[in-house]
Amino acid sequence: MSGNTNVPPPSNVYCLLSRCFSDDKIEKDPEYNCSTIIVENGPHLQELPLIVRRAKDLTGIREEKTNTERAPQHDTHNYPLIQAEFKECLALRDVFSLLSKCTKITPNIALGAMERIYHLEKNPHPLDTTPNYSSVAKDAIVEKLLKVVMKTEETQTILNALNAISTFIEPYKYEFCDEVLLRVSESKLNLDQICKFMEFLVKNRSNQKYSEMIDKLWVGFVDREHEINEDTISKIFKLLPHFRESKKTVLNLLEQKLLELWCKVKLPGMYEILNTYLQENSWRPDSFAIIAGWLYTNIHALDDDSLLEMVTAFTKIKYNDGQIEKSIERYIRLKGSKLESPILIVGILNYCMQFRIRNVHILNGCQEYYWRKGNYIPINFIKSIIFPYGFLYYYNSNYFTAVEKFVDDNYEKFSADDVSSIILALIYTCHYPLQLVQKIFTPERLSNITDDSLLMRKMTLIDTAMTLECKEYLGPMLPKDQWSKSVSQDGRVRKIVTLIHEDLLEIAGGSERLSVSVLVPHLCSDEAYLIDIMLHPVGLGSNTFNWKSKCAKDEIVAVLVHLPEHYCSDDQLVGPQEMRKRHLRLLGMKVASLKYTTLYDFKSSKNNVGLQKYLKECIDNASLSL
Repeated sequence: MSGNTNVPPPSNVYCLLSRCFSDDKIEKDPEYNCSTIIVENGPHLQELPLIVRRAKDLTGIREEKTNTERAPQHDTHNYPLIQAEFKECLALRDVFSLLSKCTKITPNIALGAMERIYHLEKNPHPLDTTPNYSSVAKDAIVEKLLKVVMKTEETQTILNALNAISTFIEPYKYEFCDEVLLRVSESKLNLDQICKFMEFLVKNRSNQKYSEMIDKLWVGFVDREHEINEDTISKIFKLLPHFRESKKTVLNLLEQKLLELWCKVKLPGMYEILNTYLQENSWRPDSFAIIAGWLYTNIHALDDDSLLEMVTAFTKIKYNDGQIEKSIERYIRLKGSKLESPILIVGILNYCMQFRIRNVHILNGCQEYYWRKGNYIPINFIKSIIFPYGFLYYYNSNYFTAVEKFVDDNYEKFSADDVSSIILALIYTCHYPLQLVQKIFTPERLSNITDDSLLMRKMTLIDTAMTLECKEYLGPMLPKDQWSKSVSQDGRVRKIVTLIHEDLLEIAGGSERLSVSVLVPHLCSDEAYLIDIMLHPVGLGSNTFNWKSKCAKDEIVAVLVHLPEHYCSDDQLVGPQEMRKRHLRLLGMKVASLKYTTLYDFKSSKNNVGLQKYLKECIDNASLSL
């Protein structure tokens, strides 16, 4: 068998080699063997499974061809009518009587009769007086009916038989599947039939034989590429997770068709495609960009629930591009005061926070929703609507004041964790909810919190932040080192600091003037108080530094290395990093910021001159202490 026999692949797929293994026969069927084929797809080669009909003598082939040509082609669309006719039979004798009146038993008639016989045996009608001796005749009749079905040229009849629930048919289903699989390889099934056959195999995949057949169906989908349209592409995508060895080939085919058909695909289909990628945990940015383009083009036709599904899926697969952001912005502009779903607002803000999107139109639109619907939003949604604004360092005095009052008025309805998160969001943007903070530090609240919990970490950070920033705050409320644990430096920061260490020494003036990864003591153990690089006078290293001396701290520069996730989409630092810089300045230090990506680019290009200039410029322009 040559590589491309009966399997016309897409233009960029070339079959190079096939080989048969005569000792690897399909069970119970001597007509064909298992085979593999080497397929080239771009720069990749892959060995895929398929089946090959065994060679027959020429006489047998001629006879088979003649019989096939003479075989009557029955209309498979009549099958529902045949089923309806047999449902009129209330007893086995009625079925046999109806069969006797048929001038010819077609495969569809045979299948309809078997289904009815099975149903009547399981659910006998009270009026059925068929004598017991008919069971012998019944078995003989059923055997003949099965043979009629097995010999049919109508594939749809065999597919109907596979899906029939019948103890009579069950022993023959392996042979039915083998026959259908062979017809797939010989291009005798249309796309819809291939999908239905695969759905049967998937449904019964706990059976190893059926499970192994699934991977051999790739050849049918490749052969029927021209039948894949805007309605069927999502159906095949849904089946994709069930392929194994041939999954990549089928996926490549589908992605080629998606590029061609995307503008015609309807919402349910596109969501199914996106959901398949999510299920597969597959990172395919080119295809995601196509789906994002579809979203932007069709955003006017979506409702709240539809947009939520798409945004949630993109959030889960961790993909963002400008088209999605513009789509959300367009939707908010179009809907305006008609936005009704709080879940959609939560989904949009969660998406913005995950990808640090600081889009003014989106954030203002979500704030307007809160002004209109704030009193009707479920309490457990409030944190998810408020926290992103603090995280993105997007401040609105009136908005935060209203939020503070709402939470204060409904305090008992909120969990301690939600209140702590809301307070932190406000503090990030220099808004200090004094009354709320006092409420969370009551003895009753504190008695229910364990020292090593995440909630205690939040509360310790709140206590420290309010003590540093709010003059009216009578803190600290918690003992020092209430949440005392070591804080490890991010591995990327540690590595880049090591790479630029010699350059830093040159700027600092020697190793006695430079310390790295310094945690400010006597505060909570949080990365907010971790100094990546500290420049200081000789004798004031991290081990000997007098942290209580204001004069000593005036002489040091805290250098922070900011990772990509420390920045919003508009290059604004996120709220936690803004608070970090602010607190170090309040502690009396100058603070300089370095971009990790910039440092990495200088080191990768071995541009030491540019690196030195960048370091010196950032350190010289360090923010003064507050």
